[in-house]
Amino acid sequence: MSRLCFYASVLVFAFAAAAAAQEIPFKVEKGYLLIAGTVKGDLPFEAAVFTGNTYSFYNEASLKKLRLFESSSNDIPGTLLTKDNALTLAYASLQIADQKPADIRMLARHEVFDAMSRALGRKIDFILGADYFDGRIVQFDFRSHVVRFLSEPPLEYKSGTYTSPDGRIRVVSRMTGNIQSVFGTMLTLPVVEEVMLNGNKAPALLNTGAVMPVTAQPNVVRKSGSSPATVKVDLGDYVMTEVPVRVSDIKDEYDKSYTAIMGLGLLQNFTTTLDWKNKWIVLER
Repeated sequence: MSRLCFYASVLVFAFAAAAAAQEIPFKVEKGYLLIAGTVKGDLPFEAAVFTGNTYSFYNEASLKKLRLFESSSNDIPGTLLTKDNALTLAYASLQIADQKPADIRMLARHEVFDAMSRALGRKIDFILGADYFDGRIVQFDFRSHVVRFLSEPPLEYKSGTYTSPDGRIRVVSRMTGNIQSVFGTMLTLPVVEEVMLNGNKAPALLNTGAVMPVTAQPNVVRKSGSSPATVKVDLGDYVMTEVPVRVSDIKDEYDKSYTAIMGLGLLQNFTTTLDWKNKWIVLER
């Protein structure tokens, strides 16, 4: 079993299979993972990446600049929405570097964009969620601050925790958060089953849109009614101690599939591969 204090210095290693992939720079600023791209072929945008969000969102203040228009979900056949609970949305073809554009329907979420604008001092145009990455193999290398879109899996997947002769740790898990979107399509959220917090099983959502290293439901981490400041995290057979935790009720329409969230503060200690094509997750350091 590998053991590590969360505050120890970190070395992150990229997979050899990713060496030939295009490396697209990103930055982490004020707790947000930010990446640039284009819409409609030549209009530049800046987006935050929230891997744990089901949907992507658009900033209403960016519509005019990016020549986008709002419509109603009533205009889309096959959705799970009715006229009484219709949503306003925008449709766009988003492209990052030379990757194939993704045609997605985005929802409005002005309060999130307002918070980002206050923190960053500038406007962010989009939030990219799991619907943008659906069907892709994406690797976030936090040591080099690049994202790689892989054409093939970086390794032959087999669940477990592995240690290489040079001391690298690799945790391989299935991606299990299968859901149906309001548009009637099936999506998968990056949920890892093999997680324990303070010895309690806690399936966890991997979300770069959450800053806190770990957010957990009270029944998972509390002892004798008190809320701890840190938690021990077992990720497969890999153990991290003294990981900062926020105790909170995790409530959304998908909270039944996980009881914890592993955020950017933890994920940035790994090279994180999210294979939305084959439904696997690999964390390596």
